Amino acid sequence: MDRERTEKNIGRILFDAGRITESDVGRALAHQRQEGGLFGEALVALGLVRPSEVDWGLASQYNLPYVFPDASAVDPSLARLVTVDWALAHTALPIARSGERITLVVDSPLKTEAARELEARAGMPVDLALGPAEQIRQAIRQVFGGEGQGGGSLIATRALSLDELGSLARMTQSPRWGISVREGQGIGWYQDDLEVRRYRLKPDWEAVLERILSPSPGERLPARGEGAWLAQIRQGGQSGVVEVRGISTSLGFELLLTPRETHSREADEVPGPDRSTLTELRLLLAAGALVLQIRSRPERMARELLPRLPGLVLAEGHRSLHLSRREVSSTPLSGVLTLPLEGPEGATARRLKELEEFCFDAVSVEVASDYPVVWPAARTLAPAVFVWAARSAGNASGEYPPPLPGVEWTLDWVGKRGGRWGWSLQRVVASSDLAPVEPQSTPAAEENDVPN
Repeated sequence: MDRERTEKNIGRILFDAGRITESDVGRALAHQRQEGGLFGEALVALGLVRPSEVDWGLASQYNLPYVFPDASAVDPSLARLVTVDWALAHTALPIARSGERITLVVDSPLKTEAARELEARAGMPVDLALGPAEQIRQAIRQVFGGEGQGGGSLIATRALSLDELGSLARMTQSPRWGISVREGQGIGWYQDDLEVRRYRLKPDWEAVLERILSPSPGERLPARGEGAWLAQIRQGGQSGVVEVRGISTSLGFELLLTPRETHSREADEVPGPDRSTLTELRLLLAAGALVLQIRSRPERMARELLPRLPGLVLAEGHRSLHLSRREVSSTPLSGVLTLPLEGPEGATARRLKELEEFCFDAVSVEVASDYPVVWPAARTLAPAVFVWAARSAGNASGEYPPPLPGVEWTLDWVGKRGGRWGWSLQRVVASSDLAPVEPQSTPAAEENDVPN
């Protein structure tokens, strides 16, 4: 499992490989002194190398193979050795077996604890391989979400109504969806992450399309030819604008719908998590209860995202409750009932206890100095609990104070490699779903040194 580390540091490895110059080293060192962080992160932030090149350098430094995990090639029996919670918490996935050894792909060469846990569960030695973090998480989403298994029809056996198809596309924040018709049979599809999901449509799809889309294809698409237009779409009590493109022939037609960005107060103020993060949240919720704290700097971003999060994570038709000490917003959120937290502490605790009987799908709650009363009662109200706590903003270095007791995951507004900002999903304490192990401290994987 353990590999001997080479004496070369990341800078020397990339320098010897011809990927950076002495001038690049000087620029990266200056950036590192000013901004902090690791040398490899400075190279990426300056656009001198790609993140994958830093990962490759780490693999070379620790004499590990560097791989790009492919969900379709993962042995399902190996994947079942871990849970989705464990895989996402460690950014690790068992991907192959060779004889009596298992290969575990990780995003850091220091994740030997994850390898030891897997060895204890499988009763077999584990070898580490290094891969890009986002590709590992994508493979986890595909493996545990039922994607990428290969074989059989590309079309799901379950037939959907057109309304259901549109709801799935909205729930996954799909960049595009459409309808294919051959010999009178309608096939609906939408793009989810890098996969295209296909479903047979129920027979009434044409009537539904005429009802929800204006102008409809019957008004704009010729019997033979192509067409493109902007249309208003109304589904699930919501309306929006889509760009419609169509191709019609004697054998059938294709319809492509691309949602267009429309002005909204929410979109202007706070961006939501990306589709990959939302997929991971849904997988965690499907695997069991989810208790998550949202944190940002400034605090306003997390606080304003909080009541929207159930609608982004849960399916249409969810029943969610938002608890707040602020004045209830006059702008309603679909599926969310907002209640003010009022009255003395004893009355508040009793009221929260009574709310358990309503069996909500999700609860979002704002807590402040009253959290010893509100939080213990609120976190048992639903399978999905999202919380924002006052004075939980990160500092200038992006570090956050400890989360509330009982919180399992955090959704933090953080800087990412390459200077981008976004929401990052993190496990509060590394899960020990496989076998109990003693926590260990390890040194930093990457030295702050450069070629001599």
